[in-house]
Formats: sequence, C-alpha cells, structure tokens
Amino acid sequence: MAGDKPNGPVYEKGYRRRQIQRLFVIIDWMIQLSHGLEPAFLQAVHAIEEDKKMPYINTAERHGIEKGLQQGLEEAEIRVQKAKRETARRMIMQTEMNDALIAELSGLAESEVVELRREMKR
Repeated sequence: MAGDKPNGPVYEKGYRRRQIQRLFVIIDWMIQLSHGLEPAFLQAVHAIEEDKKMPYINTAERHGIEKGLQQGLEEAEIRVQKAKRETARRMIMQTEMNDALIAELSGLAESEVVELRREMKR
C-alpha cells in the first residue's frame, strides 16, 4: 500500500503506520502517567504526529470523542438549567423578590420563574 510505510529515522525498524498507531494505544493503556507527566508525553506524541503527518487518533476515535464532548455539553447544560431552576425556587420560597428580579439573578427567563411559582403553589 503506497504511503503505508512512513519514512525517516524513527521508523528504521520497518514498522508500518498502523503498527505505530497501535503501539501508541498500547503504551497509553499500559501506563498511567501522573498529571504532571501527561503534558510532556502528549507533546512528544504531537511532535511525532506533525513530523510524520500521522494522527494518533483515527477517524472513528475522533468521531467518538466529538460525540462524547457534545453529550457532555448537553448534560452540562441540563445541570445548569436545573441549578438555575433550583436557585429560583429557593428565592421564591425564601424571599419577597418579584419574578423579574428572580429571573435576572437566576438567569432564567421571567416566564420560567412565573411557571415555577405556579408549580410551587400547587
């Protein structure tokens, strides 16, 4: 396969690109670096990637990472909305603030505060 075997002194042993990628995965799995050492390791991996135009993460892995990040963002947004609602709920129960002020302080829309107040009266 053309381009399957990278050139350069790093690859003198005759390993193919896929073999080297698998080696990185195995090394990453086998070692648990302290947080202080991870940046140096990642910097070395990125240097090899740039030097040889060889991504450490394949397309499927990158897609999985992007999907995970998106799910994380969505979950974080749900938690933020719950926290805002809980904050507004506490303000409604513990203060005499009007809905506009509660909305401003909690980050909710005023209509959401009005709806919360209605729900709490039931």
